[in-house]
Amino acid sequence: MEYEDVAATLSDISMDQMDDDDTKMEYLFIKGYLFALSNYPTSDAVFCFDQILNGLDEEHQTIFSQLAYVGLGIAYEHGKNFERADFYFSKMPQQLQNQRMYGVDDIWKTLTMLFYTGNYYSYREDFVTGNMLLQSLIHMSSKRHVTFYVARAQFRLARNFEGQHVKQAIINETIRDAYAFAKFNGNQKLISRIERYQNQYKTK
Repeated sequence: MEYEDVAATLSDISMDQMDDDDTKMEYLFIKGYLFALSNYPTSDAVFCFDQILNGLDEEHQTIFSQLAYVGLGIAYEHGKNFERADFYFSKMPQQLQNQRMYGVDDIWKTLTMLFYTGNYYSYREDFVTGNMLLQSLIHMSSKRHVTFYVARAQFRLARNFEGQHVKQAIINETIRDAYAFAKFNGNQKLISRIERYQNQYKTK
């Protein structure tokens, strides 16, 4: 969530310095997500992902193509073009259920796709799909002993549960878990969001 820091780091890096396609795709994936999640024109993100899908991985054989589909979904979601966002996100739920992973780098990328796809379906109030993807993320994170997206996934789940009128005790437990992981990871921005949500929730 530290987008300004990412932008500053990427500004010092050029693709001209990169010798292999995987490094270039890694760079384009991160830069594309930065553009998609920040206040950049949608076209900036699309151009990054297009270089992966129609250039470096034209056969769509690597995980970077899947990341590009999710990134395009994010970019169009932020641009309020939900027809296009639906098109790209709809490719992902089934693929993510059968995703093969070999190392920590694959896990991080898969968790990234699970979170943003689950978050999108949650935002669209398809809570069944959203919850399934977010709970898959949490299960995978527990199994692999990683915490990359657990706090954000738990926070999104708590809001989904509220929308589904789940028992208050379950909502409270999920919020507590989100706060604990956010604190463990030092995610101050998310901690602030959780605290604001809790204060608003108490006033309802």
